[in-house]
Amino acid sequence: MEPVSENLFNYLHDVIYDQENAVLDVEKLPKDFTDLGSGLQYFAECVIETKELAQALSRGVLNGKLPSRNNEIAAPLKSLHASLKHLTWQTQQIAQGDYNQRVEFMGDFSAAFNMMIEQLAERQQKLEDKIEQIQEKTVSLEQSNLLLTALMHHVPQQIIVIDRNTHEILLMNNFALKEINSDAKYVEKITQIMYNQNNLESGNEIDISYKQGDVERCFMVKTYFLEWNNSNAEIFVISDVSATKNKIKKLEIHAYRDSLTDLYNRTYGMITLDSWLFEKRRFSLIFADLDNLKFINDQFGHNEGDEYIKNAAKHLRSFSLDSIICRIGGDEFMLLVPNFSLEESYEIMGRIYENFKNDEYLNGKQFSYSISYGIASVDKDNKLPASDILSIADERMYKDKRLRKKARLN
Repeated sequence: MEPVSENLFNYLHDVIYDQENAVLDVEKLPKDFTDLGSGLQYFAECVIETKELAQALSRGVLNGKLPSRNNEIAAPLKSLHASLKHLTWQTQQIAQGDYNQRVEFMGDFSAAFNMMIEQLAERQQKLEDKIEQIQEKTVSLEQSNLLLTALMHHVPQQIIVIDRNTHEILLMNNFALKEINSDAKYVEKITQIMYNQNNLESGNEIDISYKQGDVERCFMVKTYFLEWNNSNAEIFVISDVSATKNKIKKLEIHAYRDSLTDLYNRTYGMITLDSWLFEKRRFSLIFADLDNLKFINDQFGHNEGDEYIKNAAKHLRSFSLDSIICRIGGDEFMLLVPNFSLEESYEIMGRIYENFKNDEYLNGKQFSYSISYGIASVDKDNKLPASDILSIADERMYKDKRLRKKARLN
């Protein structure tokens, strides 16, 4: 009896701690124990399947093989897997602008997640309202065009009348004359841009840009053909919309920025990643995660947690001037660094890690800084989609995190 029970116990021990060597030959068991041995083998299969699913979930992998239908041990994890798959779909819908999604099955996380969605929807609405207001003002400005009468010089647009055959300037109002006083070639450059337009017809409305020194200026130009003192004339009604364009541009840029760090946000990062993959660019993708942010938040307050995040952003910015650095989650960052090999990227991240760990802000503090990271290299022959590249970098980051944790314990 004792060797049999020891054999069965060792088998169960190996199933838990050494799966590769977990072997039980039921046929070699005494007849009274064969049913028990077969039952233990089935139990072991269920345990192994459950463990594999748990490991996959811990890495955020949701597309792996699920345990068999009869594996009741794994039932709670399979339920969690289904919930996470649905949560992933909901997150994708939110990324596409569907702010009606709500999570109801994850306790405190649901409340925080739903509050985040409401805040995103509110911010999005505010941005859209501002952009709409500016665009309405621009439309209003365009519609206020042209009194080519005695009041012409009082119209707040530049009006230039040109002979269509000779290109001779027939008339300019006071606002156009002011531009000539600041730039003698202004009218010549503007009209040349207009004549280079294809299919220029009466009633056309064209956006053009014009560089005046180091300043990029934007104009909305409407064209009209008419008779002017017995000449076939063309009238350019020019509105300077530089300030409006700049405001819209700033609002659009703001929509792609993280408010705490002023880094790019997840939306901009994913757009850039897809763009670089489409362009077949050579780059490295770095996935970085702050260690123990929750501990600092809980023990020293969220202000210190915010400083932790901002100091991390400061050091990550030092990677290179042309890097795209994004905060894609509470403690997660993604770097897209063009024309860097895997080895070069790891070397630079190693220096950043040391500089971050020894940040002067930590002087006198009762906690430390640490960051884990994983890197995936992409070249022009890449066939992997963005999701797979992110998964590779993410898995390498978690491996780095486990190694650092193990080193600290030793």
